[in-house]
Amino acid sequence: MRGDPGHLRLSIVRWCGLGWLVVMALSAAVLFAMQELGVFEPPRPGLEVSEWWSLQSDAIQIVFIVCTAFSTTMPAMTVFALISSWGLLPERFRVWFWRIFDGLLLVACVYVTWDLPVTVNEERTNLPQAGARLAVTVLFATRVIIRLLPPFLKLIERARFELLVGARQLRARKSGFLTAMGVLSVLAVALASCSQTVTLSIMGGFRDDLKRKILGNNAHAVVDREHGTFGNWSAALSQVEATRGVVAASPFVAGEVMVTSVSNLGGAVLRGIDPSQIALVTDLHKNMRHGRLEYLEHPEQLLRLPPEAHTGVPTILGPSSSWRAREGPTPSPRSSPLRDAAEALGPPSRASPIDLPTPSRRSGPPPSTPSRQVLPGIIVGQELARTLRLYVGDEVNVVSPIGDLGPLGPMPKSRPFRVAGIFYSGMYEYDMKYTYVTLETAQRFLNVGDQISGIEIRVADADRAPETAAAVRRRLGRDDLRVRDWQELNRNLFGALALEKLAMFIALGIGILVAGFCIFATLTLMVQEKGKEVAVLMSMGATAKKIVAIFLVEGLLIGLLGAGLGLGLGFVTCFAFEHFGLEMNPEVYYIDRLPVHMDSLEFSLIALVAISITVAVAIVPASIASRMRPMDALRFS
Repeated sequence: MRGDPGHLRLSIVRWCGLGWLVVMALSAAVLFAMQELGVFEPPRPGLEVSEWWSLQSDAIQIVFIVCTAFSTTMPAMTVFALISSWGLLPERFRVWFWRIFDGLLLVACVYVTWDLPVTVNEERTNLPQAGARLAVTVLFATRVIIRLLPPFLKLIERARFELLVGARQLRARKSGFLTAMGVLSVLAVALASCSQTVTLSIMGGFRDDLKRKILGNNAHAVVDREHGTFGNWSAALSQVEATRGVVAASPFVAGEVMVTSVSNLGGAVLRGIDPSQIALVTDLHKNMRHGRLEYLEHPEQLLRLPPEAHTGVPTILGPSSSWRAREGPTPSPRSSPLRDAAEALGPPSRASPIDLPTPSRRSGPPPSTPSRQVLPGIIVGQELARTLRLYVGDEVNVVSPIGDLGPLGPMPKSRPFRVAGIFYSGMYEYDMKYTYVTLETAQRFLNVGDQISGIEIRVADADRAPETAAAVRRRLGRDDLRVRDWQELNRNLFGALALEKLAMFIALGIGILVAGFCIFATLTLMVQEKGKEVAVLMSMGATAKKIVAIFLVEGLLIGLLGAGLGLGLGFVTCFAFEHFGLEMNPEVYYIDRLPVHMDSLEFSLIALVAISITVAVAIVPASIASRMRPMDALRFS
């Protein structure tokens, strides 16, 4: 019939489907005609899409974009019209359809849970299987929530009178405009909550990744002096190791130096360590990419390295990065007396820069010379090795500003070392600045005698490092020594991260506040439209407090639905990022995938804020409804 409410929707389905076919036929005809005229060349096998697109002229690109836009818009309109026409089908058919669909979905969910993996492997070969499991699981959970929502609303309707009226008003379909406004309010709260959870989880992931790298490359606590070195450290080391909660301790000596090679030079921090104890305190042995930590104690083995051991600077995190991708003009360091002295001393004697190979692996060992001798080993970071073009077994000069006294005053001290290994810590600052030698070698080179710069400590629980550091401080009982844990050493960094996270939480919380204005408008319109019903309730004996409670319940239900939908969508998004991994360019971000850390406390706080805002904005419409006079509402409604 002409007045049938489904007539328009059925017409949209018919005309959109017909238009789709016409647009596809016209697009194919236009592209075929241009191909016959020789102005358009279809993609060939083996040709990249970007390369094929760059070969087309501007006019062909515009025509192709227009055809593609029409070919995708019409099917979308057709699908939307079909979905809107779902209610025109017989109710019995719809009921049985959903029963069969839910049964098949339950079987599929059991199958994917039993057989398909949750996470993606390193090669990413099982990405389709893991994605299928996530999609089926999310669809099944959505259907379960949709199935349980009507019984949940009926259950809360039986609890109190205010809950009954508030839930019934939200479920009423008398006004299509109010229904659409209610749906938009729920979606606004959901999107704001989802963006807030995803953003905070990603920021938490970056914080945890930074914390892991800091704890992996540094000790949990450090005993040192505010200035200079200290002696009688053997007794202090014994006292530190005897403290409860301390797992291991190791002495170290540190000093700033200049490292020079045949092609470049750069500033670094020279750290003298005990190779037998450093593995118990830091993760240096795990971060070795080339060479061995044992070469520090046995540098003579560096003269007998096999050809495959002379590896160059490794790629950062994956096969996408290469030597040539990172190679380029290196910015020269700032001029300083230390740099001038290093240039005056000159690089160690070895092959000229022209003879250096550029690939990441040499074809053989470095050219041997008659003067080749056993030199102390040194371990350098990956970025420093890349800047200086170093390989395992290469010779480098290390220049220290603390040297002998010459005719013109203090003279820098220089000594050749041989590269014993290259480490990768995951932090650019460490890989660019830190170098390691044995403790005895650093003491002799830095002219500190038998003294050390400090003692590195590893504790059983990193989160309780401040308590352990306080115990170490009490046990030492020396006023000239200070004990600082990793939280105190990096207080400014983590404080800035916490402040940034708080600012992001407040900024994204404004989105929930904006959604609250939508809820305010919806409830205000509902008060105006439901004035007659409110007057009837007040005539039957409903007090002003009950009227206020009814509209507060409506705001509460909107907040619960919106926050629940947003947190669920945010959890699924974060779960996908965490288990599937969103790949990132390691050349730019120094990580290969986006880190994510979901915190249940943050999720609960976001839900609490969203619900509180939705209830707060409902106070004004509720107070307006409570001040209505029944006679006026019945007269003008």
